[in-house]
Amino acid sequence: MKLELTQKLEQSQILAPQMILSMDILLLATAELEQRIQKEFAENPALEVGERLGEEKKPAEAASTKAAEPDTELFDRLDKFQSQHSQYMGHDDPVRIRRDASDERLEMLQNTEGKPQGLKELLMQQIRLQTLRTETVQAAEEIINNLDHRGYLLGTVEEIYESMSQRSMRKDFDDALAAVRALEPAGIGAEDLKQCLLLQLARDRQPYPIETEIILHHLEDLRQNKIPKIAKDLHATVDDIKDAIEIISALDPLPGARYEPSSTVYIRPDVIVEKVEDKLQVRVENGNLPPLNISETCRQILRESRGNPEVAQFVRKKIESAQWLIQAVRQRQRTIYDIAVAMVEYQREFMEKGPQQLRAMRMQTIADLVSVHISTISRAIKGKHMQTPWGLYEMRYFFTGGVGKADGEVESRRNVYRQIGEIIETEDKKSPLSDSDIARVLREKGLNIARRTVTKYREQERIPSSRLRRAY
Repeated sequence: MKLELTQKLEQSQILAPQMILSMDILLLATAELEQRIQKEFAENPALEVGERLGEEKKPAEAASTKAAEPDTELFDRLDKFQSQHSQYMGHDDPVRIRRDASDERLEMLQNTEGKPQGLKELLMQQIRLQTLRTETVQAAEEIINNLDHRGYLLGTVEEIYESMSQRSMRKDFDDALAAVRALEPAGIGAEDLKQCLLLQLARDRQPYPIETEIILHHLEDLRQNKIPKIAKDLHATVDDIKDAIEIISALDPLPGARYEPSSTVYIRPDVIVEKVEDKLQVRVENGNLPPLNISETCRQILRESRGNPEVAQFVRKKIESAQWLIQAVRQRQRTIYDIAVAMVEYQREFMEKGPQQLRAMRMQTIADLVSVHISTISRAIKGKHMQTPWGLYEMRYFFTGGVGKADGEVESRRNVYRQIGEIIETEDKKSPLSDSDIARVLREKGLNIARRTVTKYREQERIPSSRLRRAY
């Protein structure tokens, strides 16, 4: 063993901070980009939002200031950078933009939907309107607090009784449980699916012998569509079983789920495609992105910090960081625009005639058209949406494989999904087509598709097998 010094020459690729920032910005959707800009604005004093650089300074004054400073070249670059950025972004009067944005936020708040009433609040309201003993009402409130989002009990009746903070008499608890199960919606307070369905049947106060037997002993047979077996076991006709299944299908297996508040997700398109005078126009949506500038205050501090290198270095770093962000946003807009234009041109038939004309398209195809790496395409379309003449689609929707056709063309996988669905929708339900039969029909239409491919596509679309689709 020995210790020695050696020299080695090698090439390696290292991502610069600007490249890393550009990739991060490219991944963001429009709403996320707005949040990122606001975060950077709060942390970086050199970044200015909503005001243009140097608009209030007279040209002569600005020229004399530059002449007096040793960093004239730096400020010239900043002025050129700011001018190019402003021309590219094409923003209107920043004061009007801020006022319009404020009006939009006020209108949004006024039109925001209020918090809906949840399941437990609804049940509490009902139980307090009934004429029950105080102890019974308290026990009912405990039971309601032990319901899950489906409306089912979180444990058995005995476990909930034992876990009550203030255990009441058993009669009060039983009365409270009966009162809760009598509330709306029907089926609340059940321990499992079977009991939930039976509670709903009991509301009708009519005998349902076949339905009750199916729920108690044949739910698994029902799931597997074994109607003849159920009819044989219950000594009933197939028509009787079908009538009973129709009644059971009208019951709600999750009675409480509909009352659970769910947040509405609003999707803002990142790219808008419009047809104007028989021409497709593409634009990247950036109406809510504020104009970004380099702060004049930081520039002034940099001019006055010639005797303090630490301050000058700090301000320079902040200005560079702001420049990188502005460049990354500008590059993001240009990249998304170029990719969107290539996608629209490739999918022109879809844009003009509808989703049935969707072409099979790979990311590598668009990457070659735009002259970028395939990873750039993947980053640029992630989480972003395109508003087309036929509706709003996730940009990744257009990238789909396909199945070869007899004429050498490739049929989009989504069109194959649609064709399989149409074939199944028009089949004879008493003798449904097998996957082999569907593959044969598609081959007659010119698609070179195997039976196992049909099975995979059918399962991906959550279409049941022929045995489960059979109607008796």
